[in-house]
Amino acid sequence: MELRQLKTFRTVATLNSFHQAAAALNCAQSTVSEQIKALETDLDVALFRRAGKQIALTEAGELLLRYAQKMLDLEAEVKTEVPNRQEHYGTFSIRIPETLSMYYLPPIFKTFHQRFPRIRFYFNSCAYYSLQQELQSGITNLAFLIMDTFQAAQVETEVLFDVPLVLVAHPDHPLASQPSVSPQDLKGQLILLSKSDCSYRMLFERMLTEEKIESALIVDFSSTEAMKQCLMAGLGLTIIPEIAVRTELAAGRLVVLPWQGKPFDARLLMIWHKQIWISPILQAFMDMIRATITLARTDF
Repeated sequence: MELRQLKTFRTVATLNSFHQAAAALNCAQSTVSEQIKALETDLDVALFRRAGKQIALTEAGELLLRYAQKMLDLEAEVKTEVPNRQEHYGTFSIRIPETLSMYYLPPIFKTFHQRFPRIRFYFNSCAYYSLQQELQSGITNLAFLIMDTFQAAQVETEVLFDVPLVLVAHPDHPLASQPSVSPQDLKGQLILLSKSDCSYRMLFERMLTEEKIESALIVDFSSTEAMKQCLMAGLGLTIIPEIAVRTELAAGRLVVLPWQGKPFDARLLMIWHKQIWISPILQAFMDMIRATITLARTDF
């Protein structure tokens, strides 16, 4: 496997065309085909599905594209850092809950981009079960979870601050008029949960399991905003970081249910792999996160 083959593969995958990739790379289409075939032979997998003139990445191809991007970005970073050039290049893949990306990331990313304009980021929603493997492989450079704890071999976890979680619903929800809400009151209730903020929902689902609340109907949402719109339309209830519904609570469009069960202890965790090299640019991003969070943590 050679970097030139990975560059060719990335070009084909981006353009979805061997012909266009050849034109972009200023080489013969046969050369492009030979390099892709060499990669497939080397890895013993098919990287593209071919249907006539149409091509699409296979599952293995999608995974290789992520690795190829990392390797090519690392090449660019080496060419920048070793000669100590002024411009910095590189790509980082960050796992981040939607709540954090909505309410904290924008000013941090703006400041970082002004300082390092040539650094590319991929911000992906959180992943709990595959996180250790992603960090170890280098596919993911850094992750954030809203959780009580995260323990895995060779993984470093830093607690940034506590995150208040609230149980909320529409003001007309039947449970909103009760003086208190216990776990048993959730039986038969429609519960909306966010996949994009997947980690802290595990605290809630753990509680449902411990309390044997099996009749609750759980509906998954890939968007926190879509979930909030359903709540404000009078559908179900959810658990969510308080900052994510602060505006809706102040306007009376949602209310906090008087939860009397076991408290949901959640923290914002920053996670990385101990044995993976942290580049100076990624370290700068982590330090910027720490500094910004320290100044703004009372808002969460």
